[in-house]
Amino acid sequence: MAPIVIGTRATPLARIQADLVARRLGELGVDTAVRAMSSQGDRSLGGSFAQAKGVFTGELTAALRDGSVDLVVHSLKDLPVEDEPDLVIAAVPERERPFDLLLFAPGAETAGEADASEPAPALASLLDHGDDALETRARPAGRAFAPLPMGARLGTSSPRRQAGALALRPDLVCCAVRGSVGRRLEWLQSGAIEALLAAEAGVLRLARSGELDERAMDTLGFRLNLRSWPCAPGQGALAVQVLRGGRLDGHAAMAALDHPPSHAAAFAERSLLGRLGGGCLRPFGAWADARGAGPEGPVLHEVHALIAPDDWREPAAVGEAPRAVGAAASAADGTVDLDALTERIERALGGMVAGLPAGAFSQPPSAAAGGDAGAPSVELPDLIVTTSPTAVRRLTRRLDPAVRVAALPATAVEVFDTPWPADRIDLNRPRRQWPWLLVSSPNAARVVAERAARELVWGRLPWCALGEGTARALLAAGVPPNLAARAFGGQEFARYADRVLDPHCPLFVPHSARGGATLVEALEAAGRQVTAWPAYTVHPNDELRWPQGWQAAHARVLFTAPSAVSAFAASGLDWPGSCWAIGAATAAALRSAGAGNVTCAQEPTAAGIERLWLDEVGADPRETE
Repeated sequence: MAPIVIGTRATPLARIQADLVARRLGELGVDTAVRAMSSQGDRSLGGSFAQAKGVFTGELTAALRDGSVDLVVHSLKDLPVEDEPDLVIAAVPERERPFDLLLFAPGAETAGEADASEPAPALASLLDHGDDALETRARPAGRAFAPLPMGARLGTSSPRRQAGALALRPDLVCCAVRGSVGRRLEWLQSGAIEALLAAEAGVLRLARSGELDERAMDTLGFRLNLRSWPCAPGQGALAVQVLRGGRLDGHAAMAALDHPPSHAAAFAERSLLGRLGGGCLRPFGAWADARGAGPEGPVLHEVHALIAPDDWREPAAVGEAPRAVGAAASAADGTVDLDALTERIERALGGMVAGLPAGAFSQPPSAAAGGDAGAPSVELPDLIVTTSPTAVRRLTRRLDPAVRVAALPATAVEVFDTPWPADRIDLNRPRRQWPWLLVSSPNAARVVAERAARELVWGRLPWCALGEGTARALLAAGVPPNLAARAFGGQEFARYADRVLDPHCPLFVPHSARGGATLVEALEAAGRQVTAWPAYTVHPNDELRWPQGWQAAHARVLFTAPSAVSAFAASGLDWPGSCWAIGAATAAALRSAGAGNVTCAQEPTAAGIERLWLDEVGADPRETE
């Protein structure tokens, strides 16, 4: 028999996984050769492109179909749930540990509410745990995330991990760091992110192969408990895929490669996801434990699942915890019925209602607001926000309906329908020197996300958000940034870029025609190679007026951007009696424009606005009479 040609992705981890299969086949007396190839996903560092379905598997399955390879080795979690009629998963070798690891940047773990009795162990110690100690040494997810400081940047490109983390800690900022496990650990060590979520199976395989250095092995972290934090369906398992009806379909070597308990557990997890009508990009986790053997094979002992609704980004993007549904079944209950478990999950998802129910507060809005006794009797809102009604509803969802909120749009965004300089993108340079797309504001976030949906090359680039508000705007658009810089202005970002980005990385900066020059000048002064262009403009609302009966002296206005401040100042309107700012840049613009009584929210989120309300007004909008 001619040697079996094994197809695999060209990444270090994928090569290790293919070598594991080749070694096992060699033990069975089968000659093999490994052929590595680059996948579409491996040729992208960006968030939007990398989240497309099948980008890590398409080239491999094409090679299998054209006969270039005889079998391919996938991480089972990367395979679409839907069956492909001409392909078959012939074997699932014994599964590696399915846990997720939460790893901390140096110094970050001690900044929060750490449990001193259970300090985070080093990665080397975590990986060295014997199989019998894995569950007992795993930490419940809520306790594992507790040590992280407020607003910590969490590295993960997985919607499951993003939704799960934000359900526990809505203050976190998700960064879709990509690249090899080693590269992601480098981001962590550099301080570009404060924490990283990674599959233990991949980290363990790399460590056993000597691919992780001593510094990486000293990283502190926790193993997450599978009952509180179920893994991705099939996580830790490999899939050996062959052509249906081909020379390896039904081959004795494939049967010998297969580990029935691993196969049964992983396919139960995938089956549950399939029943829910989801794919690998749905925020869904499931862990199944298959033990022993019944008359027809391994028996499911227990199954745990956790899912967030499809609109989970809406609350998460404004700093509110997305809801999640957990469900479990075990043999102790008599049987593990996946259909019944699916029905329970679907009922729970169907019962969720986004936002606060109307009429939830019995006191009238004026009483809830704790208004000024000297205020006029006209219907002046309790809070006015200088943006569109849709954005107002998102930003004030924690206040409404107890507080009367109104929109006073100060600006409008006009997107320029002109070509972007895609011809200047050079992806032939080393991956560490790939261009970065700098997203400088929430307005820019919406413009960039829409452009990347039409021109995929922009989705292939890694994106860096300037500030938390921009990062959350990208999350709302479905494309979390790869990195989020804590920087106010161009000089601070230039220092950040010098610390975390290769000095040879070009920076692409789409900006507003009314701004952006200061940022670009600071980056160029720092020696960065910058390509910048006006991608949109922000128009002041020429008809900005106080509605009849509203009196500025009694108004409380939340300004959402420096451009809104400029528009308000240009309108000639009297400044409101109370000026609230959604961020430091907006607060600075208010003071510079001569506004008085300026207060800044601690963070540009719904939770930050709620805290500002409590601090300034002193009435809890969530209390009922």
